[in-house]
Amino acid sequence: MKPKNIDVEHRRHPRINKRLQFKVKAEDFDAVTETINLSCRGAYCQLNKHIPLMTNLKIALALPYGDKGNEFKYAECNGVVVRVEEVLSEANVGGVYNTAIYFNEIEESEKEKIENFFEKH
Repeated sequence: MKPKNIDVEHRRHPRINKRLQFKVKAEDFDAVTETINLSCRGAYCQLNKHIPLMTNLKIALALPYGDKGNEFKYAECNGVVVRVEEVLSEANVGGVYNTAIYFNEIEESEKEKIENFFEKH
């Protein structure tokens, strides 16, 4: 039997470990955070508020482009919270939550913006 390579990416949409700023908005919550990792189907980030599973969100993701990376294209979509894990640490007094968001409503043109960003990075 061949050993499994645990470093091989098996996801249909690979992730990129890049810190990118984005805005998350729910009915009673509005925050700017950054990705821990990103794919064209979802984002993983840290938030200072627990957002319940299956909460619908509006997402605006800032994708840098240009020679200096100081210009941005924005990918906008709707997402849903699919995983929340509290980060337990003495430094995190107010509560920090690793949050996974699945982009459940994303236009093909918005997905292409993310894919184009991946190709350049």
